Amino acid sequence: MQPEDTSMNSRTRIVANLLLGASLLSTSCSSGVIKSLGDMARLRQQLMDKYHEKDISVSVQNSRFMQIAFINSPLNQRDRAERQARARETAEFAKSHYPGIGGIQTIWIAFWRTETRYVFVHYNDNIDSYAFDKNGFELGGDSENNDPSRPIAKFSAARNETDVSITRLQLEGDLNHGLAMVPHFTVHGNLNASSNKLASPESVTVDFASYADKKLFPTDAKLAIDADDKTIFSGRVRLLRSADSGAGNDSLPQFLTAQIPFPQFLRLANAKQVRIRLGSRGFPLTSEALDSLNEMCDYVALPNSAAK
Repeated sequence: MQPEDTSMNSRTRIVANLLLGASLLSTSCSSGVIKSLGDMARLRQQLMDKYHEKDISVSVQNSRFMQIAFINSPLNQRDRAERQARARETAEFAKSHYPGIGGIQTIWIAFWRTETRYVFVHYNDNIDSYAFDKNGFELGGDSENNDPSRPIAKFSAARNETDVSITRLQLEGDLNHGLAMVPHFTVHGNLNASSNKLASPESVTVDFASYADKKLFPTDAKLAIDADDKTIFSGRVRLLRSADSGAGNDSLPQFLTAQIPFPQFLRLANAKQVRIRLGSRGFPLTSEALDSLNEMCDYVALPNSAAK
């Protein structure tokens, strides 16, 4: 009988632990963050027990984006339909077992193949990836019951606030290789129950989600928004430090975030032509995307200083 080669298993276990441990270093040590890290570790262990796989990464970025990765899974060698079924089941499992799922906007499920060279591990092959909303609905899947490009308003009784968001406006490519824009804002009160529109927010948070073979954004990037041939906003988007960014992975989603004052966001939504300039690249918004942004603004009362 040949002795068991434990070096690979040890290395991959170390990598998985580093992925989770990096999350500790990338966030502040508030009690809420500590609880979130404990919840992530618990979910990871539950997934390992459920699927009998040891190389699973779980992280939550900016409290809104959950990433679950199956590393060197046996499913990498199987049919894509099996990976998709696993991804759907995993999203449902996360929905049921992660206590903070109410604050999650998107759940990313990915399958990676790793290559080991000496003591270094390089994640250089994204086999498949899938995105779901926090209810387990597959974004970009076969179902047509939910359109991720349309705005939704959800009230939190505990916070007495309404969150208005668009799950995804695809700027380029798709969920496996592409760039998406994710705008959202929060207002005080129950927007759905109020007879009058609630006051508009001071600003709108605009996130950008990138999924590519290589990381496209090594650091913060410049953001400019041109509406009807006029630059209405110029600033920087902050690169959210992934819980896995320190592990040398080139396939994880990257997320960037910016705050846009509501009057400028309103001008963006009401323009006929809009171009988003992110770093050195530009992305025109479709008329359908502008309609969705306009509908998003219509949820709240317009500020007196805003002009249509």
